[in-house]
Amino acid sequence: MLWIDRLIKPSPTNAPPSPGEQVRNDLAVAATVLFALILALGVRNQVYSAARYATLNDGRLRIAYPERWVLREQDDAGFTAVHLASPSAYDTRAEVSSRPLRNGETLERARFERSLQLASELTAYRELESIAMQALDGAPAIVTTYGFVADPMRELGAIDLPVVVEAQDIQFVHDGWVYVISLRADAAHWESAARSFAVVRNSIRLRTPDRTASAPDAVGGFEGAACP
Repeated sequence: MLWIDRLIKPSPTNAPPSPGEQVRNDLAVAATVLFALILALGVRNQVYSAARYATLNDGRLRIAYPERWVLREQDDAGFTAVHLASPSAYDTRAEVSSRPLRNGETLERARFERSLQLASELTAYRELESIAMQALDGAPAIVTTYGFVADPMRELGAIDLPVVVEAQDIQFVHDGWVYVISLRADAAHWESAARSFAVVRNSIRLRTPDRTASAPDAVGGFEGAACP
């Protein structure tokens, strides 16, 4: 009859846990879930912040761009990095160029000439704002935000609506060279490109100066209607 008693008597392994054991089990589960979430966030952030570097002007400067982006053009004075998986017909991108600083030239003068150039090259070019910042080891920088209209599908021989592009130029002088970093994206997806653009900005340590001084307001100062 011993085997009947074993069938009737509840197994100690199936006995419900005590209140203390239940609390301990709940804490263990919560800790496991929290660890998994932290690990997933860390992996995601690492993917978003992963970068490649392009070296310019015989090693004078290194500028980062997102690892998932593709280089389309590169030489010693600049490069273009493009996000081919952009949700728009206009690919999110970073265009970097540089040239020697001319004798007696100032950063403000370089920014003015850059604005004139863009106004003549881009369709419906419009500057929105221009502010003073700092880059690298406190070097003065000017950040200009603007917009224009692009027709990327026309270049491919297809017909589609033009795209309103939002862009931001970061200009600064380093080791006798004027650098322009142009961040561009479909205006409808500008906010979603913020993480990618941060990779570029962080590589030059772009920040607000200790005593903020705005550069000349360029709103309405330059407009263009150049045809692509």
